[in-house]
Amino acid sequence: MNPSAIEGHLTLVLIQWMIIIAAAWAFGRLGKKFLHQPLAVGEIAAGIILGPSVFGAICNWLANDFNSPGIGDLPASIFPKSTQTSMQLLGKLGLIFLLFQVGMEFDYSHLRAKSKTVTSVSIFGMIMPFLCGLAIGPWLHKTFAPETPQFGFQLFLCVALSISALPIMGRILLEMNLERTALGAMTVSTAAIDDVIGWVLLGVATVLATNQFNWWHLLLQIVLIAGFFLLLQKVIGPALRSYWFKHVHDAREKGMPNSFLALLLVALFASCLVTHYLGIFVIFGAFLFGTCLHQEPGIVKAWRDRFSGVVLVAFVPIFFTNTGLNTKIGGLQTPAAWFACALILAAAVAGKLGGCYLGARLTGQTPREAGSIAALMNTRALMGLIAINVGLELKLLTPELFTMLVIMALATTAMCGPLLRWWLPKDLKALVPK
Repeated sequence: MNPSAIEGHLTLVLIQWMIIIAAAWAFGRLGKKFLHQPLAVGEIAAGIILGPSVFGAICNWLANDFNSPGIGDLPASIFPKSTQTSMQLLGKLGLIFLLFQVGMEFDYSHLRAKSKTVTSVSIFGMIMPFLCGLAIGPWLHKTFAPETPQFGFQLFLCVALSISALPIMGRILLEMNLERTALGAMTVSTAAIDDVIGWVLLGVATVLATNQFNWWHLLLQIVLIAGFFLLLQKVIGPALRSYWFKHVHDAREKGMPNSFLALLLVALFASCLVTHYLGIFVIFGAFLFGTCLHQEPGIVKAWRDRFSGVVLVAFVPIFFTNTGLNTKIGGLQTPAAWFACALILAAAVAGKLGGCYLGARLTGQTPREAGSIAALMNTRALMGLIAINVGLELKLLTPELFTMLVIMALATTAMCGPLLRWWLPKDLKALVPK
């Protein structure tokens, strides 16, 4: 790409970035103020409004009614396909930094007393959605996707119903000042466990679809991931915290020195690469690396003070808004399709929210605590959308079923804020900003 082409490409990226930041900021805060929704829901809504479902439809309507073809081309000129890869890359970088911060905010001190709850909620939060998926899968396959491999379709459906959205859950906890509470620690732990299981199952479905299934490879993958986690907790984390304490903690420099920042970023990106080559998403590497630093509050505070605002305002909304830009509402045009969509949503809520609530109550959590955990675990959003896109790319989902699952992922995310505010115990409600 020559310098002129690079300049032109950069100009388009900057225009989109500017529009996305402004729209995401506006819709995120409107949704939070008037509908008590997490900022991420408003940001995804901003993407849908900017995308073909609203802005594109309005431009096409104006072009047809006023005989102005140029208006119909406006969405493609503002959000051309040529810049999609660049915007997705910026959004992924935002998720890496967000999951790193969520990992650092993660507090293990509550987990020893709550380990039974984490285990129980993880188990019920996977088994119940799987059972619901197995119950509705045969009819969905027969009615909407008879030409797709049934086992692969069934497995992808179960994974989509059982997965939780760790990035958005972490962001909700940060927004509501709950990240360092026992409730936050339990929920993030449970979501991390369920998501790792979900990605392993996603890998199983992927290799099944490509006829390269190998149980030994999957077992080795799990062992290596566990070994990497132990390496971070026992070797890399203590070494970085020791370096901070000896060379930075007593320094008179304000905030995080550039020398330590360089070391931190190298280690962060290396962790992301490790999890990528181990077969799970790079964002899990960022989260795992963050968890090995949470014992040193100075590092956490220095990072938050220096980068948190930029990450949350400038980078993360790109990922959420791009999701909306690539979502086409209106793909469901028959009563049977809308009934199937409602059935998927009911199965998703009954399986995940109901299963996690049951798992928490069986280990002695109060109804409000159990409900709060279940509301957070029921959030699917981006992680669910990633899994759904994999199914579409492997041709295990039809466009119609893809739309149904996208609606399910967004609806369960929109449910989280109101349900969480309703169920939160009184002592935790006092922490939530008005």
